[in-house]
Amino acid sequence: MKLDRRQVITSLALAPFAGTGIAQELPTSVLALMEHPAAIHFETPPMGSGIPTNVPIQTLTGNHYWMQMFGGRAVLLELWASWCGPCLVETPGLNALAKRYNSNKFAAIALKTADPKTSLFDLQRIYADMNVKNLDILADGSPDGWEYFRSLQVNQRSSGGTAGLPMAALTGPDGREIARTYGTIAGGKWTDPQLMDFIGKFAQSWN
Repeated sequence: MKLDRRQVITSLALAPFAGTGIAQELPTSVLALMEHPAAIHFETPPMGSGIPTNVPIQTLTGNHYWMQMFGGRAVLLELWASWCGPCLVETPGLNALAKRYNSNKFAAIALKTADPKTSLFDLQRIYADMNVKNLDILADGSPDGWEYFRSLQVNQRSSGGTAGLPMAALTGPDGREIARTYGTIAGGKWTDPQLMDFIGKFAQSWN
C-alpha cells in the first residue's frame, strides 16, 4: 500500500538519510513538489539505506565512483537488470528524460545491478536494439554486481509493499537518497505525463 501524499510530504521533509540521522536540507521547490499529483508514486527510503559511494561504477572507459561522476548533480537513478521485464519497459522513457533534462545539475541514469551475467557490451547492444542513445553504459562494479541493490535495500519498503526491481531513487547533489519509486504503470512510468512533469520540475529545482 502506497503512502498517501501527506505522509510522503512529512516523511520526505523529516526522515534521516543515508544513516546520518540528520534530515537532508531540501530546496523549497523540491518540498513543494511533494504536493504534485505524481508524488503519490514515491515513498521514503528504508532507514540506513544509501548510495554505496565507495563501490566502483563500471563504464566503457573504466571504473569511476558516484561522487566523481554525479557529485553536485541531483540524480534519477533507475536500478536496471536485463532479466527485469518492467525495467526494459521503462528504458525508453528514461532515455527520453535523459535527453530532455540531463545537465550539469541533473542526470537521469540507468545502472545495471543484480545482473552479473550481462556484460557492458551486452548492455550496449541492448540499448542499440532499443534505439536508446541518451543513457550512459553503467554497471555496479562490485565483485558480484549486487552491491547497489543491497546498499539501497531494494527489498525493504517503507510502505510495506512488495519490493524488487524496477526501483528508481531520487538523490540530491550530495548523493543522499531523497525518495524512491517501485514498479511500473500501464504504458510506462516515465512516459506518464504527470510523472514526466514531476521529474522535469525536480530536475529544474537544482538550477
